[in-house]
Amino acid sequence: MLPLSADQLRWFVEHAGLIVAAPFLAGFLIIMGLRASKTLSMMASIGAVAYGLVHSLIIFQALVTHQYPEPYFQQNIPWFVSSSFTLSVGVLVDNIAALMLIVVTAVSLLVQIYTHGYMREDPGYSRFYSYLSLFTGSMLGLVVSTNLFQMYGFWELVGVCSYFLIGFWWYKESAAKACMKAFVVNRIGDFGFLIGTLTFFLYTKDFWSSSNVLGFVGPAGTDLAGVIHKAAAAGALNDSTLFFIACLIFMGPMAKSAQFPLHVWLPDAMEGPTPISALIHAATMVAAGVYLVGRAYPIWLNCDGSSGAALTVVATVGAITAFMAATIAMSQYDIKRVLAWSTCSQLGYMFVGLGVGAFTGGIFHLFNHAFFKAMLFLCSGAVIHGLHGQQDIREMGGLKKSMPITHACFLIGTLAISGFPLFSGFFSKDEIIGAAMVNHPIIGWLMMLTAGMTAFYMFRLYFMTFTGAYRGSAHPHESPAAMTWPLLVLAVPSMLSGYLGFNIANLPAAFSGASPEHGLPNHFAAFVFGPHGPHFEGANLTMMGISLAVGVFGFAVAYSMYVTRTLHFNKTFAEAKEGMAQLIYNMSFNKWYMDDIYFGIVDRVLLPSYNKVWTAIDKNFIEGIVNGAGLVTMSVGEVLKFLQNGRGQYYALVIFAAVAGIAWISYIFPGH
Repeated sequence: MLPLSADQLRWFVEHAGLIVAAPFLAGFLIIMGLRASKTLSMMASIGAVAYGLVHSLIIFQALVTHQYPEPYFQQNIPWFVSSSFTLSVGVLVDNIAALMLIVVTAVSLLVQIYTHGYMREDPGYSRFYSYLSLFTGSMLGLVVSTNLFQMYGFWELVGVCSYFLIGFWWYKESAAKACMKAFVVNRIGDFGFLIGTLTFFLYTKDFWSSSNVLGFVGPAGTDLAGVIHKAAAAGALNDSTLFFIACLIFMGPMAKSAQFPLHVWLPDAMEGPTPISALIHAATMVAAGVYLVGRAYPIWLNCDGSSGAALTVVATVGAITAFMAATIAMSQYDIKRVLAWSTCSQLGYMFVGLGVGAFTGGIFHLFNHAFFKAMLFLCSGAVIHGLHGQQDIREMGGLKKSMPITHACFLIGTLAISGFPLFSGFFSKDEIIGAAMVNHPIIGWLMMLTAGMTAFYMFRLYFMTFTGAYRGSAHPHESPAAMTWPLLVLAVPSMLSGYLGFNIANLPAAFSGASPEHGLPNHFAAFVFGPHGPHFEGANLTMMGISLAVGVFGFAVAYSMYVTRTLHFNKTFAEAKEGMAQLIYNMSFNKWYMDDIYFGIVDRVLLPSYNKVWTAIDKNFIEGIVNGAGLVTMSVGEVLKFLQNGRGQYYALVIFAAVAGIAWISYIFPGH
């Protein structure tokens, strides 16, 4: 803890906007001139996010020690003012925002330090740092947004920056296609997010009074939950309408957090440099969807605040994604793509947690996952760097000898994500599974099976990369200090952050079988819920034991297949020529054929339909009208040009003909 007074702590809380402004300023300065110097570009970008981390830690100190007396700080500035409503932008600082600020700035700082070692020979070094700064600023702006309107703006900025970063090596066709794919898929989800937000505003616009419109928090019933309750009491909103709105808004998190069926962009995003893979897939972009659901949680409840069908949708989508992505990761050979599919699966766990009532479990898993997944991706980058670009794990093996630091950190990350006892993932994963078993048993058992598959594919990746004999042709070597030190720093929370979700005082109650309501909150849950009262999600020792056994079984299978080689399931499935074995392997290896289905629909249905509509409407109808209008105009011009030929006798003849015509018409229609 820093020796700061209450007034100094208040100043830092009330100036949290500087955390967002600093990376934007750094990105702007790099673009405007600092890009001429690699050193200045790096120092500006790293300095900005380092300042943000220190500022975020001071905010955390103010909130955790209660030296900032209010439950939250919120400041809004009018952005759009009309006679009927005002849209605002501002800064919101509360406990959940403080946690996210630390996660984003900490991971971003370590990724940017790592970037110096990984990208220092790249000609786009300074440009990459400018993109990183803008991306980090956009994500931080999303975290401190005070309302859905502002969050949507930063949501789009995050998407645009990710487009630039994924396609950073734009001259590679695969990278160009990957960034376009990510952009298009995210636009589909963002369209639903926008329509859902506008629909929600339409039904609640009369109940915000003079408060922050679409605001997440507010006094005396002017937050999301309070306004939903008032709108329902007035008959303007009901559970069915709110469910429809929630599903529309959830399309945004489905795309941003790569949930089925909008998950297909995430593995292709591996075409970007490894540092951005770590940043996107760990604590920032993909976590934005989970953060949105957690921040706007009342939208996914019934109007009276009880759990509703929308949360079931969240949990179901998360469970399908977690299971599907785990099955795909079991057969992939690209080291980064295995981790990408792992990210999809772990994000599914987070949504399951939010959907089955384990709110703190879902947010806690986001917190833990950010550190160990960032470390795993940075370890994969160190492996690729040490093997001079090789990413196929079939060309690796035995790297623990030549890359000891990377090996140790990768093993820690593997144990954490597999839910090994006493590592961070163990605490949050079992909290989610326990809640799912109580509220949605089918989802709970599916998550249990997924836990076993997670242990299998992660240890498969570890064994094929670091154990046995080296199978490649390069000369492996450890990465420079700029790349290894971030790994060592991330290894610490990967081992220890889980203890924030553990309260030793609950052990007697857990062993005695007491109900969760009689337990004590863990430190993480107590902080997340702050003054509103801690939400305790009790540990289920039976489920924890079963989960541990399933994870050990997954490890044992991977060990038997890739170390002792006493099992040959991999050959049984991979080399199968027919039957169920071939079907299962092909489903996994070809990613459930989702890309084939989507591209088939686009190439065989959407594009041909578009061409037919374009031919019928644009080419024939629209062009026919335009060409016809031109023809009529030209014809009329050809006739009328004779009226202006400069001959007096011709003008007299026209006047005489006009008078005769008028007289004839008058004779034919005398009554008119």
